[in-house]
Amino acid sequence: MDFSLTDTQRALQALAHDFAEKEIRPVVRDRERIDDPAERFPWDILEKGSRLGLRTLSLPEERGGGGANLLDLCIVGEEIAWGDLGVAVTFDQTWKIIHFLDRVWNEEQRGRYLPAFLEDHRFHLAVGMTEPNVGSENFTPHDSPEFGVRTRAVRDGDDWVINGMKHFISNGGIAKLYTLVTRTDPAVGVSEGLTYFMVSPGQEGFSIGRVHEKMGQRLSQNAELIFENCRVPDADRVSEVGGGVRARSGSFSRGSVIESAATVLGPARAAYEDALEYARNRVQGGKPIIEHQGVGFMLADCYADYQAARQTLHYAAWRAMQDEGYDSKLGYMAKVFASEACFRIAKRSLEVWGGMGYMTEAPMEKYLRDVTSFLHSAGTNEAQRVRSMPYL
Repeated sequence: MDFSLTDTQRALQALAHDFAEKEIRPVVRDRERIDDPAERFPWDILEKGSRLGLRTLSLPEERGGGGANLLDLCIVGEEIAWGDLGVAVTFDQTWKIIHFLDRVWNEEQRGRYLPAFLEDHRFHLAVGMTEPNVGSENFTPHDSPEFGVRTRAVRDGDDWVINGMKHFISNGGIAKLYTLVTRTDPAVGVSEGLTYFMVSPGQEGFSIGRVHEKMGQRLSQNAELIFENCRVPDADRVSEVGGGVRARSGSFSRGSVIESAATVLGPARAAYEDALEYARNRVQGGKPIIEHQGVGFMLADCYADYQAARQTLHYAAWRAMQDEGYDSKLGYMAKVFASEACFRIAKRSLEVWGGMGYMTEAPMEKYLRDVTSFLHSAGTNEAQRVRSMPYL
């Protein structure tokens, strides 16, 4: 088994790291403390990243993108998130959704949307799945009509009329195109009752509700999507009627949880690096605290957790890229292990800083707030464990 990076992967890694170091890190801590979400959202940073080709990275080269594979995206996502997790999540949402759309679009749809996506550096994407009363039900193995998505789409001639609400939607309120998950047949379970549509901001009957204020990931935006008799033409349907689950069962579903989880490696690595530097310079008992065995053990555990999480995710990504033999449980459990390992890293790193680590003037509290998000983001760890049970 060869775990070395290719020349292309090393170049992408260097590009993303340089971007994070020069454009994100110098401003992120002040930027995330801005109260107004509109002022806080880092459009300037995202545009610079887009001009480097980061926004379109997951599109095939023949479509005008970077042609990055799943492992490439894991590597780049970690480096951007080393600068800031919220910025990385904004890019990652767009990566996985444009990859999905490119596979399900017909030629007419591709002709309408792809040129604008390529040309506009502010063209990001979102997917509307989670609802106020429905979250993990969409992923855990419940296939009764009473479980899962409630947002309804009803056929009316050549249109569909959509009513319902989504919340916690990543890139909500900033995306220029939304992939919307709806229930078109309330008499069957989600495996046969979901249909995907595209909706655009400004479309009659579609509005953005509140922007959610989050503990971490504050430079990404999550918001409510509200649909009140929103008419969507059948030409904007991107799955078969009732075929939404089948449409997402390809590479979009296969790798998206792995790709998303790889971003949490970034703040965890940053926390470890800052704790290591602090421990080398902070003197107590006549010597740097790194020379005290208790502190050294914590740092050793951080390093072990980081290496294990990174290798687990990269192996899962590599397996997902193979044509045969991939077990989706590998991706689910890689996400669980990595998110919990990164939480341990951030927690220990804060402890290395002692009382100073608890102060907002230190960087550690931000790392801990950010990594906490992935205990539930990209599917709660409890739901991922259910999906990974051996008898399912």
